[in-house]
Amino acid sequence: MKNFEFIKAPDVKAALALLDKEKDHAYLVAGSTNAMVDIRAGKVNDRTLIGIRDIDALSGIKFSRGKITIGAGTTISEIANSALLAKKAPALFQAANDFADPTTRNSATIGGNIANASPAADTAPPLLALKAEVIIAKKGSKRRVPMEDFFLGVNKTVLEKDELILAVEFSANPHSAFYKVGLRNAMAISVVTAAASVRKDRDGKITDVAIALGSVAPKPVRAYNAEKAVLGKKLDDKVIADLMKAVAKDISPIDDVRASAEYRKDVAPVIVKRVLCKSCGICANEGGTK
Repeated sequence: MKNFEFIKAPDVKAALALLDKEKDHAYLVAGSTNAMVDIRAGKVNDRTLIGIRDIDALSGIKFSRGKITIGAGTTISEIANSALLAKKAPALFQAANDFADPTTRNSATIGGNIANASPAADTAPPLLALKAEVIIAKKGSKRRVPMEDFFLGVNKTVLEKDELILAVEFSANPHSAFYKVGLRNAMAISVVTAAASVRKDRDGKITDVAIALGSVAPKPVRAYNAEKAVLGKKLDDKVIADLMKAVAKDISPIDDVRASAEYRKDVAPVIVKRVLCKSCGICANEGGTK
């Protein structure tokens, strides 16, 4: 028999107090797109559901001094319809537009998507590529965690039982892109995703780069070997070939119901090439660049 208590938190202070009180029994709900699945599957029971959907302080997209801050309760739809993100963080904007279906996007939140820590979370690679920080609070304190340190494994993060994600924050970068391979257009769960962001000097050399992938390891990952292959260089056929070879060192895919490990190994380098070339403003074909 399912046994739940629901308490609606009116503000962040109240939510943190409830988390501090309930700890292991607490279960945060905002969009509830993951919560309802877990409850129906019997994975979650005898919990206090803490509703945070209507806390205004957790919602919204702000831009100040080159930094973008997105409240944890901001829906994927808001991100997908943001002209600011389309211009200044296209990787995240594109990921939001590829996220599930319109109904789910209207409910799902960016905080919930990363807190669930699925290896296939669509917002994770762009946030990793944009070098985002997760702003986390608990009663009496607050901390920032780099996105690359946030995920620990399948459905595991650094979040403690009494902590709440307040927001994600990153520097704006219009030179970023996202690409998703799924099984179908509607409600597609990612088979492989990739995102990249770059900065170049006047000569076209890459002075800063971040590449990230999803659905190719137990958690969303930065592709550090791939980044090293292109850092300080101009993109040409040889550099891109080196990039694609390096991707294999950054991933550890498995077979599952959506795809084989071998397929993911074949696809990952191709979409990494695509997102990097798009971030650099270069059109890429299968043979190289043009």
